[in-house]
Amino acid sequence: MAKRWILAALVAASWAGTAMAATIRIEPVETLGSMVEFRDGMAGARSSLARSDAALLVQRATHDEKDMPALVIAVENHSQAPFNLTPSSVVVTTQSGEPVAVFTRDEMMASLEIRARKRAKWAQIAAAMDGAGAAARDRPTPTNPRIQDGPARVEAENQAMMAAAEGLGFVAQTVQPGEKHMTDLGLGPLPKDTSELTVTVTLAGEAHRFPLKVTRYR
Repeated sequence: MAKRWILAALVAASWAGTAMAATIRIEPVETLGSMVEFRDGMAGARSSLARSDAALLVQRATHDEKDMPALVIAVENHSQAPFNLTPSSVVVTTQSGEPVAVFTRDEMMASLEIRARKRAKWAQIAAAMDGAGAAARDRPTPTNPRIQDGPARVEAENQAMMAAAEGLGFVAQTVQPGEKHMTDLGLGPLPKDTSELTVTVTLAGEAHRFPLKVTRYR
């Protein structure tokens, strides 16, 4: 029987994403049920059971300074019936059993849009206050160039943030027999004391478990 490979396709597809500055490093831990592989400098793990395969790829970057890691999963259906892959199919916990939120793509983008609007608003307020303060003095002084450039700078940063997040967030799918599906895991921020994660993906009644080691750079 031919060896089942979905990790290679997962690595190839992941290069289309944009990596951001890393604040944490996440490494798969090999177990009897979860085999770790390194491909093109990326670490991944795969699990093969009777009715399904699953693979998890660690992209060594975080979503932003809030420590939202970029993890990608792929699944393959070897059963005779379709199964659903939804956020409820995935359970992510820390070493203490604390759950980590899984966000859909719509939820992820909505959260970032709110954050982008807030950042833009405060940059505009700062520029207006700086201008008013400079003009109100007995002897008007020049405005602060950095504060005045703030709105344009924040707008560029917001656009870069939204572009980098375009592929993030969990995308649910009904996976038919013989089909594959890949999605970002959509993890929320990790608790500050996180040193281990366990990702459990349940498909067709089978549980694929991926233990991960977490190391912080700052």
